[in-house]
Formats: sequence, structure tokens, C-alpha cells
Amino acid sequence: MRTGRSFGTLKKKIFIVLIIVFAILSGLWYAFFYKGDSEEKAYTSAAPETCVPSPLPTVTPKLYIMVHVCGSVVSPGVFRIEKGSRLIAAVEAAGGFDIDADRDFLNLAKVVNDGEKIYVPSYEETESYGLSERTEGKWPVENGEKGTRIININTATAEELTALPGIGESRAKDIVAYRARVGLFEKKEDIKNISGIGDSLYLRIADQICTE
Repeated sequence: MRTGRSFGTLKKKIFIVLIIVFAILSGLWYAFFYKGDSEEKAYTSAAPETCVPSPLPTVTPKLYIMVHVCGSVVSPGVFRIEKGSRLIAAVEAAGGFDIDADRDFLNLAKVVNDGEKIYVPSYEETESYGLSERTEGKWPVENGEKGTRIININTATAEELTALPGIGESRAKDIVAYRARVGLFEKKEDIKNISGIGDSLYLRIADQICTE
């Protein structure tokens, strides 16, 4: 009878062990197969990410102007330079300063305009000028009916313009305002576009003015 009981107990132990092994195997199967398959389905069912291409950089086309550079430069002429360039760029386009150029006379940091004529004077032309006149780029003027210096009506200040016969403070300001509103004078005869400057007054100042 003891043998029968021992055998029955052994069968129960084996049965319990088999149940435990089955449970372990079932858990492993679920973990590696069923759960993994569920995660894969969940991943594939998710909406795919949309790749948005980066916008192309905006390229701003360069704009150019034409300027006339003359005087004490290596290669005087008309040159095409980028809009917004400084006066030094215009001089460099003309090959740079000539050996006798007065490099301190002009404001090389000035922004040049389309159609502008730039004259670079020599030391011989400016040697008699005072220091302030040279460093500030001013052509000296003299009072009287006939000034010994020619006044550039495109660059002269209102005060300098009053040195011309018949040009008072009011007309001088009108000339400066005209340049700002319309632009530089292409030829000296264009000064007659200013109100109050007719043929008679123009003949009085014609040999004392220039546009370059």
C-alpha cells in the first residue's frame, strides 16, 4: 500500500511540474510572439510621418548702377558697380587713384548714385586750399561778380551757392531742394529749371558754374 501511495504522490508532483513548465512556456510564447506581433501591428497602423521639404533660400538679384569716374584715376571712364556701393568702389573700378591724386579730398565712404560723375582732383589742384576745404571736399568760392573758382551746382552747399551773382539765400535753398527732389543737374543750363533763374541771370553765372 505504501508503494501505491508513493507512486500516486510522484504522479501528482510530476503533474504539478508539468503545469508549471506549461505556464512558463505559455508566458514566454506570449511575451515573444503575441505581444511582439501586437506592437508591430500598432506601429504599422500608426500614420506615417510626412517629410516636409525645407524651403529653398531666397536669392535676391543684385542691382547695378552706372557712374562716371574721371580726374586723377588710373583708368577714367564709365563703370558698372553694385547699387549702394561707396565712392571708394567707384574709384577702384577706375583702377584706383593716380599717383598725383588728392586722396583726402573726396568722402570715400559716400554712397554713389546712378548716373553720378565723380571727379578726383590732383594735389596740384588742391594745394592752395585750406585744410578744412581739402578734408571736407569743398571747392573754395569767392564773393563778387566773377569768382576765381568754379562752383559745382551738384555738390555746392546753399551757403556756397550764394557766392554766385544774383543767387540769394532763398534761391540757393531752392537749388539744393531741387537736387534732393529731382536729382543732379545733367548740364549747367538745367539750373534755369529753378524758379526765378531765367536767361538773363543764367548768362551772368554761366561761366562760374559747372556740373562736374
